[in-house]
Amino acid sequence: MPGDNPPRAGKAVSGGHEDSITTGSAAAGGALSWRAGARLGTLLAAATSAAPLLSVVAHADTGVAAAVSTVEVMQLAMFAGVMGAALVSAIFLIRERARTASQNVQLRARIADVNAALQRSEALLNLRDQRVVVWSSEIKKPELIGSLPLESGAPDERPAFLAFGRWLMPRSAAALENAIAALRDQAKTFDLVIETQAGMPLEVHGRKSAAHVLVRFISLSETLRSQARLKVENQRLSADYDTMLGLLDALKMPTWLRAADGRLKWVNRAYAEAVEAESAEAAVREAKEFLGGQAREQIAEQHKSRPVFEQTLSTVIEGDRHMFSVTDFASADGSAGLACDISAIETIRAEYERTVRSHADTLDQLNTAVAIFDT
Repeated sequence: MPGDNPPRAGKAVSGGHEDSITTGSAAAGGALSWRAGARLGTLLAAATSAAPLLSVVAHADTGVAAAVSTVEVMQLAMFAGVMGAALVSAIFLIRERARTASQNVQLRARIADVNAALQRSEALLNLRDQRVVVWSSEIKKPELIGSLPLESGAPDERPAFLAFGRWLMPRSAAALENAIAALRDQAKTFDLVIETQAGMPLEVHGRKSAAHVLVRFISLSETLRSQARLKVENQRLSADYDTMLGLLDALKMPTWLRAADGRLKWVNRAYAEAVEAESAEAAVREAKEFLGGQAREQIAEQHKSRPVFEQTLSTVIEGDRHMFSVTDFASADGSAGLACDISAIETIRAEYERTVRSHADTLDQLNTAVAIFDT
């Protein structure tokens, strides 16, 4: 009867107690399978958290562990690791791309600035009142940039322009070539004022960088041109002055220059030897005089009436008295003098006079009439 076996009430009779238990187990297994699938979806959604995920899987309840096998856990872990590495790589690539894009923007800005600076430099170099010669290496020919005015007399062609002796004054051409050689070989910078054969002064500046040698020719304005002419004239006078001093220093005749107050300003080597000084500079420094005080007073007295003094004076040199023909010229800014030793001439003249007198005395002693006529 149904009341005899209450636990079986509401159950199928065909399977009995065993069928009921089997059916309950199947339902429980289906529920577990559904729970495992839900957890698998959760694990796939959180692929970036591989380590915590593995910890959760390791400590899952027994039912889930029975439903998810070891192979599936390994596959899931590998998948999570690959996805994590891919995500990290993607993040790194995104950041690297952003950094590269920022650098590209900066480089484009710098290139734009460099191009603008290059255009400004080319515009400045191509001005008509200047010309630049650029040597980029020892092998390549120099490059010419810009031009000079026609009135300067500078040619436009490169070979003709680089032949400085053809359109510059000889002194200017020599100075420029020496300066360029020193610039290229020894990196010695220079600033010169040169003069063309047309009479126009030019400023020349030489500079050397790590890769180039630059020589810049600049045409000057009228005011600067006048100053440059004065500078060129000063250079010419200085060169002439040095040449004259070199000549006077080589003479065997004592020579001296005095300032407006009468102090010695320069003497030559012959003067220093005559006054027994160690050098010409020592003679000036120690103010050693060649002529005696009376002779100097005589020269100064005559300069009051006339600028040129010419007379024979005597002085003592190395214990012997010598006769000198002294010529001294005075100006408002000083004086210059030169003494020529004529002691030998005076000795010969005195000997000649004694010989003539001796012959005359001899002839006067003769009883025969003697007459001497000029030839």
